[in-house]
Amino acid sequence: MTKHRHPTSRRAPEEKKEAEDVFVEKVLEATSWAKKNSQVLTILGVAVVILVAGGVYYQNWKAAQTQRAVSQLEQVQQAVAFGEREEAKASLNQYLASFEGTPYAMEARLLLGQVLLEEEDPEGAMEALSPAVREMAAEPIGLQAAFLMAAAYEEADRLDEAERLFLRIANTAEMNFQIREALAGAARIRTRLENFSGAIELYEEVLGGMEENDPERSYWELRLQEASARSG
Repeated sequence: MTKHRHPTSRRAPEEKKEAEDVFVEKVLEATSWAKKNSQVLTILGVAVVILVAGGVYYQNWKAAQTQRAVSQLEQVQQAVAFGEREEAKASLNQYLASFEGTPYAMEARLLLGQVLLEEEDPEGAMEALSPAVREMAAEPIGLQAAFLMAAAYEEADRLDEAERLFLRIANTAEMNFQIREALAGAARIRTRLENFSGAIELYEEVLGGMEENDPERSYWELRLQEASARSG
């Protein structure tokens, strides 16, 4: 009996040959294109090298810049601690001009804001602290800057702004002592504005978050009693 070969058995070698022919054709096309566009390929290769070299250079520069920022910040801190106020302010401003954008610039802004507040220049302190305060939710030092900014608002008699910022800090902070200090600041502002019921509300909020045996509880109870007495 004659065996009949299935039709697909004849097509398989033919399809394989066609696939090989297509592959060879594509390779030849790519080779031809490369020969005709050798200048383009050379330019692309140079561009890749430049990009890689630029990335390495930037990383090295960034590391060196960070190291300089750390070193010079220590010198600035010493100027603030032991130098004249004018010298300290000049050092801080020069530091910010050189290292703005580094993580250490916010610390320098915090120091500058503190120096300006001690010199009774709240407006200057606000200007120095403002970029750091914008990072309040992301950076712990931004929260410290916000406390100083609220104090600057208070010193400048911008009491409504001070109260709002203290309340923002209370809503942003995670540490209990920070929340208490922020609420106390807002309560103090409300007392100055003769909003005694509002101050009472904040002191009660502080006490509500404290344990009965907390050693600081008596202090806050006294603040609550004072506000209640003034409310009549």
